[in-house]
Amino acid sequence: MKADVYEIFNSVQGEGTSAGARQVFVRFCGCQLQCEYCDTGAARVPAKRCKILDRYIDNPLDVDTVINAIDDLWTPSTRSISLTGGEPLLHCDFIGELAGDVSRPIYLETNAGLPDSARKIADHIDIAACDIKLPEHGATGDYGGLLDAELESIEIFHASGVETFVKIVVLPETTEKSISGAVFGIKAIDDSIPLVMQPVTPLSLDLCQLLDLMDFAGTHLSDVRMIPQLHRMIGIP
Repeated sequence: MKADVYEIFNSVQGEGTSAGARQVFVRFCGCQLQCEYCDTGAARVPAKRCKILDRYIDNPLDVDTVINAIDDLWTPSTRSISLTGGEPLLHCDFIGELAGDVSRPIYLETNAGLPDSARKIADHIDIAACDIKLPEHGATGDYGGLLDAELESIEIFHASGVETFVKIVVLPETTEKSISGAVFGIKAIDDSIPLVMQPVTPLSLDLCQLLDLMDFAGTHLSDVRMIPQLHRMIGIP
């Protein structure tokens, strides 16, 4: 089994409930969405080579090559393997094989838009960081279909016992109305699932706007947090 991988590196998780934790990141190529705020646009398309530290190797990579890179990059303070992208669920068969050959915790960063793929690998995932896109993100022409798919993936991970949280990127034009589908959808699954509201980077939102959105979500969910992108704030990958 092989996959196109954009880069493999060790850094600090900058988003969500695990912000500040050291991880080895495996960034896969390819994404089915076109979010306007995307900060990893280069990973949307296949890459001829994968960057590992200061060297490049030809794509696609086999599982053993990825595992060897993870082992080389692991440090005493590293807590998990982050599968990110792009969209890692496009490579669910590769992930299934990878997860079967490693004994380290696996953290999945996903747009959650591929529930069939989520179902295939849910038993291999320890933590699932699931995005829910908003209409103003411009991710797809079928927003209703995407939202339904995201909520289905979240329910799959949650029901499988995966530590699951949801992340929403908040733009200046984000309103209670635009997050309501996400909030009520999460509530219908389990109102204790954490919701992280992430202000778009660079920060351009009014604090009162963020707090009002948090209060709206908090009326329906028991764990709502505002966490900006830590890695962008301190200037690391």
